[in-house]
Amino acid sequence: MAEIFAEGFTQWLGFFSKDKNIISKAFAHMFILDQFYVAIVNGEVAGVTACTDGKTFSVRLNTKELRKHLGFFKGSLAGIFLKKEFEAPYESFPPNAGSIEFVGTAQKFRGQGIASQIIGHIIENTPYNDYLIEEVADTNIPAMRLYEKLGFEEYRRKPMPVKIAKKNGINNLLSLKYVKN
Repeated sequence: MAEIFAEGFTQWLGFFSKDKNIISKAFAHMFILDQFYVAIVNGEVAGVTACTDGKTFSVRLNTKELRKHLGFFKGSLAGIFLKKEFEAPYESFPPNAGSIEFVGTAQKFRGQGIASQIIGHIIENTPYNDYLIEEVADTNIPAMRLYEKLGFEEYRRKPMPVKIAKKNGINNLLSLKYVKN
């Protein structure tokens, strides 16, 4: 799971390390396993996705673990800033909605429908009426195509500050919603 996380999110976490192995080790501790759905293909983890009720978290960061792998300074910063990002309570989370989080597919399984199958399984087997994906980069075209194909629609757009947009190439963070029929 941590390796898939690192493959998918190293571009966001590049300040802390550009090495996917270090990112993987630094964040391996954080997953709250009963919130995650995992696809296994031939004995290998092919994809992961979390689904929560918007009140519970899918990850919990441990600053001590982050410091062990990222060093004192960067590990401390990761503990402060990423805790605010990953463990912030949702404001006005709608009732009977599920939050789909940390969608990732292992590199060798991309383009094979793994993420579609996991999200489809979540929608079919969890009790929520609506499903939210809170932050997707507008430049993440494969993810946007996937979510559109599954029936998610944009309901909010948050522009990135110009300085940050130029640095990371992301103009907006999109929030998407799926309503179960």
